[in-house]
Formats: sequence, structure tokens, C-alpha cells
Amino acid sequence: MCPFIEKNYEDIKRKYTLTSPQELLKEANIDLLMMPLIDNTGGFTIANNRYSTVVVNSDWDEHYLDFVILHEFSHLVLHGGSSTPYYRRIGAGRFVPKIENEANELAMKLLLDMHDPEEIKRLTKSQLIYYLGIDEDLLRYIPKFDN
Repeated sequence: MCPFIEKNYEDIKRKYTLTSPQELLKEANIDLLMMPLIDNTGGFTIANNRYSTVVVNSDWDEHYLDFVILHEFSHLVLHGGSSTPYYRRIGAGRFVPKIENEANELAMKLLLDMHDPEEIKRLTKSQLIYYLGIDEDLLRYIPKFDN
């Protein structure tokens, strides 16, 4: 993990209780709006200097939305709300912009922290994909750990 992401991750851990993505948004005073979006769009963030809202696709699987919420939260923390217009499912071999990579990396680290560490340690990376309910394209964002 790069120092920029690591510093922000440590700040988040000190400031918030990492129990669920929804609770994290509540603690951070960020609104969550669930609504139907086009099929391959998971969510996006609306932010100004007074408040922020994370909008997620209510038609997507709730487990995958946990990652999307954390991805959008990561944009708020890392990039002041700047992001590509939407979080879309990423395809293998596609170019992923730097800010999307950073948001994915921080989101994955936060998502893993919201699960039982002993259970996580017992699973391979491939098993984690199913356990977390996320796409295989996100496998590259799971940090190295010892099983």
C-alpha cells in the first residue's frame, strides 16, 4: 500500500468504528441514497463544501454495494469527492485511472477490516471474492496476507 493510502487508512481507523459501510457513512455524516441506476453503474458521489451524499444502485446485490459504498467514501477521503463520474464494474485488462485504483485499494482494506480477521485468514483470495460478494476483477486489490 502506498504511503498516501496507508496514512489515510490509519486516520480512518483512528477516527471511526469500522463495523459496516453504512455505519461508517453515518459516523462521517455522509448521506446514503439508494436508487435504481443504469445496469453497470454501482454508484457515485455528490459533494460540496457543506455535505456529501453517496448514491448507490439499489438493484445491485447488497454485498457488492458494501464495496461500492466504501469505494465512494474513499473518493471523498482521498480526492475530496473528485472521481470518475460513476463507479462501474471494471473489466479485466482495462485501464483503471489512478484515482480509481486508489479508491479501490482503500475500499478493499476497509471492507476487509469490517469482517472477522480469523475468518479472513482461513480463506484464499479466490474464496474471499465469494465471501465478500465482489467481482473477480477486484482480486488485485486484496492485500497480500499469510493464510
